[in-house]
Amino acid sequence: MRQLLVSVHDVAPAYLDELRWLLAELDAIGARPRSLLVIPCHRGQDDVRRHPKLVALLEEEVAKGSELVLHGYTHARAGRWRGDPLTVTRAAVFAQEVAEFVSLEWQEQRARLLAGRELLANLGFETVGFCPPGWLHTPELPALLAELSFAYLVEMLFLVDVRDERRLATPWMGFMGTGWLHEELAQLGARLLGPWRVVAPRISVFFHPQGAPRSSVCRRVLRQLARELERGGELLTYAAAIETT
Repeated sequence: MRQLLVSVHDVAPAYLDELRWLLAELDAIGARPRSLLVIPCHRGQDDVRRHPKLVALLEEEVAKGSELVLHGYTHARAGRWRGDPLTVTRAAVFAQEVAEFVSLEWQEQRARLLAGRELLANLGFETVGFCPPGWLHTPELPALLAELSFAYLVEMLFLVDVRDERRLATPWMGFMGTGWLHEELAQLGARLLGPWRVVAPRISVFFHPQGAPRSSVCRRVLRQLARELERGGELLTYAAAIETT
């Protein structure tokens, strides 16, 4: 049975209304459980702990089987780009303002990972996974996550078990919630991955809340996900996929 890894990115106070709409649409097609990627302190200002309505939404989601995943700390660039040339190019072109974990020295990465996990723990939420904003990171991040007892790292094309360096391929489709050109390039990438998705044992289906209620692209991806569910796809969180594969 093909595994469907459904994720909702950029869970932050600024997008609460869009998140509610998106989660309701996913509920309408039976897309649960899912993984919610939480930004603990969006842009360095919106500490999740100061937003009880979002906390209540997260509590409801977890109670119904969703998983919370740490998604950066501020989701904002903090300094000069670091990493290999391809990663730096991707950050500069596609994630210029948000590629947080390509703009930090390893000591600051460590500090933000610990701070983000502690912030969620203070609210009663456990998280064992990490997805860097833009899916972009420096080479030292997997080992750093393993050192800090995280279980996995979410990349754009792979789910990485950082404990044993096992990589599970996750060809994707999704909604970026970005400007027209970036969204079109993402949809082109999804079309190119189509033949791989047909034969893959698991696929990633991601959604961003920004502009989701007004987007024909988002509605199209929701319909595609509904068809995958009708074909008998098995919904799993990232953590469950790691533990059952």
